Amino acid sequence: MQILGKMGSVGISLITTGILTRKLGVTGYGNFILIGSLFVLLDSLADFGTKTIGVREVSKDEDREVANHIFNLRLIMAAAAFGIGLALVWTWKGLVGIRWEATVAMLMIFLTSIAGFWEIIFQSKLRMDLKVVMDICFPAVFLVWLLFWQGGVNLLLVFGVYLLARLVSLAVGFNLVREVWKGKISKFDATRMKELWKITWPMGVFLLMYATYDRAIDSLLLQNFFGATQVAWYGLAYKMYGVLIQPAYFYVNSIFPMMSGKVVNKKELFGKSAGLLLAGAVVLVMGVYWLSPWMVGVLGGEAFGPSVAILRILAIGLFFSYIGHLVGFTLISQGGQKEMLKVGAAGLVFNLIFNLIFIPRYGMAAAAWVTVVTEALDTGMMTWLLLVRVKRI
Repeated sequence: MQILGKMGSVGISLITTGILTRKLGVTGYGNFILIGSLFVLLDSLADFGTKTIGVREVSKDEDREVANHIFNLRLIMAAAAFGIGLALVWTWKGLVGIRWEATVAMLMIFLTSIAGFWEIIFQSKLRMDLKVVMDICFPAVFLVWLLFWQGGVNLLLVFGVYLLARLVSLAVGFNLVREVWKGKISKFDATRMKELWKITWPMGVFLLMYATYDRAIDSLLLQNFFGATQVAWYGLAYKMYGVLIQPAYFYVNSIFPMMSGKVVNKKELFGKSAGLLLAGAVVLVMGVYWLSPWMVGVLGGEAFGPSVAILRILAIGLFFSYIGHLVGFTLISQGGQKEMLKVGAAGLVFNLIFNLIFIPRYGMAAAAWVTVVTEALDTGMMTWLLLVRVKRI
């Protein structure tokens, strides 16, 4: 179920990208990527580690009320992220001309926060099949609209339909989550909020820093120095890179509850998983190098030809990203969220400095190479920190 669901969601994502690049054009798609990068940054603030840590805590099943308090904390953080997002949208000069489109996109923060809570329940109860149904519903509804809509398409309409599609998926998720969770939303408890905050803030800061250098810095700098065209070319290549990372995230996300529990032989699970992920990365890197012209041609057309070279550079990062996902989630399962914070800080500083130095000179190629080196740095640091923690245990 999970494999078929992931194949379906990846296929839907690629088809959607191919349609949007043609309907919006290079400049329109560049603005779409720019708003999307800002949303990812704010969505990381809204999540603030509550999903990852929430799965770990609910999987332990030591406190049946913890899920209720996590829901309350997620809503508080979503409101804070939305407020910050509105301030950025209406003051940042880079969004002049697309402020209303960005404002509509920011509304998605609340819906994504609720969807993330449903995912916590599904994942902690090992009902990934139900999670897949909800996950695939969202992009499927949007794709159906794209395929059958006969009128013109602009960014405001695109983000408006995104909101409606997410509402449909939330309704589906609500019906599914009632099958595995009978809890009720608790009243606000300041003491429990403080306790949760103490264990989630290191992971939250890490995710925020990671989103900053993974999705925001390069796009914002490219927009500032080269305009929406290079953002679009780089954004298409990065979109495909993000899709190629999904199998690793999907696999590690599936075994995370087992890594957090007390039953499975974790050393054996880690070893087999590392071999599987490394083999998958090798196959993908080789395949992307040869197929990148065809991939870009299908998804973007001739106007996105410069994305080919960028995709080939980013593909090298798959080696580090695949192993990094496994090492990072394993470190979190062992209570190493504060160690992850150190990784995020180092990655952010490195990425920011080198992007500021090289992007103004070399453009999107520099952004791609800095991304690859940052992935290698993060993976190396997480591996070392995990080894130190295991020795302590």
